[in-house]
Amino acid sequence: MTRFMTPKNYQIQHHLKSSVKIIDPGFYTSIQDNGRYGYRRLGFPVSGPMDKLSFTTANKLVGNFNNEPALESTFKGPKLLFSGPSWVAVSGATIPVLKNDRIIEINKPFFCDLGDVLELGPVIKGVRSYISFEGGIFKNKVFGSYSQYYPITKNATIKKGEKISLKSSTSLLKQTKYNFEINNLRFDQQLEVFEGPYWKYLSNELKKIILNIEFKIGLNDRMAYRLTGSLPKNKISTPSAPVLPGTVQLTPNGDLIIVMRDGQVTGGYPRILQLTEKSQSDLSQFTNGKLINFRII
Repeated sequence: MTRFMTPKNYQIQHHLKSSVKIIDPGFYTSIQDNGRYGYRRLGFPVSGPMDKLSFTTANKLVGNFNNEPALESTFKGPKLLFSGPSWVAVSGATIPVLKNDRIIEINKPFFCDLGDVLELGPVIKGVRSYISFEGGIFKNKVFGSYSQYYPITKNATIKKGEKISLKSSTSLLKQTKYNFEINNLRFDQQLEVFEGPYWKYLSNELKKIILNIEFKIGLNDRMAYRLTGSLPKNKISTPSAPVLPGTVQLTPNGDLIIVMRDGQVTGGYPRILQLTEKSQSDLSQFTNGKLINFRII
């Protein structure tokens, strides 16, 4: 973690409506805020950022300290054309960031204005990147959240040619002292977890195996990550019960399924572990083939 001085307390020099036009949406780029809470009874997933720590970092870098929506991209970022002024920051995966073909550092705020083109290339390390805008994105909430999730929202991702309005109307920024910690990505294979509701019912032998072997990440997306290891098959059955982002379920064939931000709200497999929020963020930056193991805290 490193310390950073964030820009805050803005002086408005003139009011201009700002927006970005999506020249290229990149790969699975969506608008996300902290998530959609209070609607799980209707079957709605929480949604929100997969890497909440990087999402929060990106927002703080431009002085956003509330639940302001940002863009989340996967593997390859979008190309954006600005129609007005805005402070911008990129955090998350290591990724080339170009403003008018000039390299921009991630985890540092920078200014974009009318006619500027911002482009994020393919990731170098990690999976997900976050683009924040001073003031956030101007959009109507759907069931209490800006987060895109089809069919709750019209689309699951942003589209080519779409115009996204920004709340920003600032052209002059005043620096003030405010310290916070940047979320620098770590790629340690060990994920910290809590014991899940069904952990105590597992045999000691099975518990030992789970905590002493490596699991390989297989199919994964915003809904869930599937892990394979050398766990024995089992005939453990449980009634369907609520699951949360980060819930680790044990399947009959010995694989593990970790529920993520767009995951289902109930599950019928034993809930054996629960990832910490930091471990959920770490996992979201891993992809197929990565080996991980668990440590109970």
